[in-house]
Amino acid sequence: MPDSTFSVRLPDDLKREIDAYATETRRSRSFIVKEAIAAYLDERGAYIKELNAAVDSIETEPTYDFDTVKKWTKTWGTEDETALADTDLSGASD
Repeated sequence: MPDSTFSVRLPDDLKREIDAYATETRRSRSFIVKEAIAAYLDERGAYIKELNAAVDSIETEPTYDFDTVKKWTKTWGTEDETALADTDLSGASD
């Protein structure tokens, strides 16, 4: 697929940073910006995918109220430390 031109306005200081990085890495400004945008979209896309999976899991996985989670975390690092599954779930909602 051929590349196409896309213009964007950048603050002068950000443009200088891109130029400096491009010079230091012996890459073109275009390459640096293209790689940065691709990395950003990959990261944000993964975040959105995980967020959507978490929202979807509310329908299929148990949820726990604040008091249950608080009770569980208070056991961390103690001789009585438990897994969430072993915590009294009387306050849990399904």
